[in-house]
Amino acid sequence: MNLSPAASFMAMLKSSRPLFPAENRRFLKEFLRICDKYHLRYYALGGTLLGAVRHKGFIPWDDDVDIGMPRPDFCRFEQVIEKELPDYFHYLSYKNTADYHHYVPRMTDSRVKVIDESASVDSEKDAWIDIFPMDGMPGNKYRRKIHCFRLLVARARVNYSLFSTNVDLKRQNRPLLERVMITAGKILPVEKIFRTSRELKRLDRLMQKYDYDDSPYLVNFMGIHKLKEMFHKKHYGKGADYIFEDIKLRGPHDYDFVLRQMYGEYWNPPEKSEMNHHNTRIRE
Repeated sequence: MNLSPAASFMAMLKSSRPLFPAENRRFLKEFLRICDKYHLRYYALGGTLLGAVRHKGFIPWDDDVDIGMPRPDFCRFEQVIEKELPDYFHYLSYKNTADYHHYVPRMTDSRVKVIDESASVDSEKDAWIDIFPMDGMPGNKYRRKIHCFRLLVARARVNYSLFSTNVDLKRQNRPLLERVMITAGKILPVEKIFRTSRELKRLDRLMQKYDYDDSPYLVNFMGIHKLKEMFHKKHYGKGADYIFEDIKLRGPHDYDFVLRQMYGEYWNPPEKSEMNHHNTRIRE
């Protein structure tokens, strides 16, 4: 019997599970404990928000967690995180870890090892969740466009400096400009041209140019969707509660507007090629 696309989609949801949901639930609960203790703002973002709205939990083919924090709360979080985590959890940031070169910091669990196969060189890592800083954007549309362009250039320079380890060469359906830039990265000695520590500091200064609380717009610029994650603050508001597995998460107040801007008709079943796989697996 042939199933309709919607029926096939629902059958897949029932039979599929993400890669390490139990580990990520532990991360989330620890993260939420710290946020509650210090009264820190946060939002479920991207696939985590979509999963909460559409699946009441993890998207079956998506194995990560997307959490964002307004920059003031993010800075406070960085001040207290080290003393709050148990021994097997760690907080990695380019500011405190010599061999960690990503702009977005992450909480890791040393008890669970993951093989990351996304870049040109496979690597073994502790299981992790990323914590995204959210920054302000100007109200004037021309200043906003100029700032967006400068952010895109700064992010590209960071990615070039880490081309062999930081760029997901297996990700499909990239925009034409990204495909051109990746081709250039394969040909040119970009890691010698751009020094990572300098480019990370340049990006950090630029992202914090506009104060979060004084700005009418916000952006999670380091998310996979980049400028599609820029919104007027009225769509986030003070947040709303969503059920995510056995956890209550805060997310944007106007989830429908946010998800439509990022994913279009987000209730429709996606094509298989559009499903976001992260090319990771738990080490046996």
